[in-house]
Amino acid sequence: MRNTPGRPKCFSPPRGAWRATTGLAALVAVALLSACSPALDWRDVRPKDVNILLTYPCKPEQIAQDVVLADQKIKMSMTGCVADKMTFALAHARLPSPALAARALAQLHQAAIDNVRGRVTASSAAVLKNATPGLPDSLDLKIDGQAPDGKAVRERVLLFSQGNDVYQVTAFAPTDTFKDEAAQTFADSVNLSPSR
Repeated sequence: MRNTPGRPKCFSPPRGAWRATTGLAALVAVALLSACSPALDWRDVRPKDVNILLTYPCKPEQIAQDVVLADQKIKMSMTGCVADKMTFALAHARLPSPALAARALAQLHQAAIDNVRGRVTASSAAVLKNATPGLPDSLDLKIDGQAPDGKAVRERVLLFSQGNDVYQVTAFAPTDTFKDEAAQTFADSVNLSPSR
């Protein structure tokens, strides 16, 4: 992983950002991340204990919290950072069974919309090498919505799974600072390793 000395730390969700009782904490954390805007400085990152490689435009930090997802209490990690007024994040959870992945993805899909009181402006199947094929909520979404303060926001969300693991890749920003090219670069960088 490339690192630039003196780069500010940018991943610091406020108290209360995790909502473990709903199991949708990662999306809330993305929506509430504090602002910090280093210039875009793309680097490959393999988050700790996660079977994926992504290219982030800033140095991400990782946090984890117990959540309820697909009616299971599990550990969910979020690896993310903020650059150029955009949040770039990966949420990851390991379920006790791959049979729960479809339900977990459906919950994450709905939460991505609900957390920003949003509407889906584009939706297509997320087709990723080494991901579980054919799940209805394995999607590539574009969502327009509102932040808690009422400001317009935009999200690019990829939802997919591999075996017991579910993933959500998100680029998020106020609509006036959302950069489609940066969101596309982040989404295109997803490199899911073969199942272990």
